[in-house]
Amino acid sequence: MRTTSMAVITAAGASLCCTGPLLLAGLGAGSLAGFAWLEPTRPYLALAAVGLLGWAFWRSYRPQVAQACCSIEERKGLSLQRKSLWGIASLVLVLLAFPYLQASLGYSDADSSVVAEYAPGEQSTWAIAGLTCAGCAAGLEASLAATKGMTACEVLFDDGMMNCRVDANRLDIAAIPGMVERLGFRSRLAPDIDTIIN
Repeated sequence: MRTTSMAVITAAGASLCCTGPLLLAGLGAGSLAGFAWLEPTRPYLALAAVGLLGWAFWRSYRPQVAQACCSIEERKGLSLQRKSLWGIASLVLVLLAFPYLQASLGYSDADSSVVAEYAPGEQSTWAIAGLTCAGCAAGLEASLAATKGMTACEVLFDDGMMNCRVDANRLDIAAIPGMVERLGFRSRLAPDIDTIIN
């Protein structure tokens, strides 16, 4: 069982660069880019998780030396171990697939007109640096959207852009880069798009 535990831990590590920012945003915590350093290690951690899982399956299903004294309890124990191994394998596969399935879970850049059409206030568009996955974008978006004076915020991972609308009486647009930087990313006002005031 120690091998399967290590497989789960390495699979969780492989997806932490994407799941970590979502968890932190859900908790209302600070720096979302704290897990971005794991992005380059994702393939190695995923390979380690699959290797550990393969080792666990081999150990569980390898041919056993026939023993005449093998008890029913031992066979039941082996059956339970194999069933739990399949459950752990499912968990590992979900963790490994999470970074690639985020778009189907609702973290997609499909509709970028939400901020422009429906939110009142002063609009600005920003180029964002440091986003490594859609999880980072979703975490940044959730944190900024919860800020007082921010009437709407949308972070587009594929484009590396962020659209914001602020209530100018409650939040100054000039404060946005500092908020983004405290969350672990860098931003600059998009040069080709002027600030629009409604």
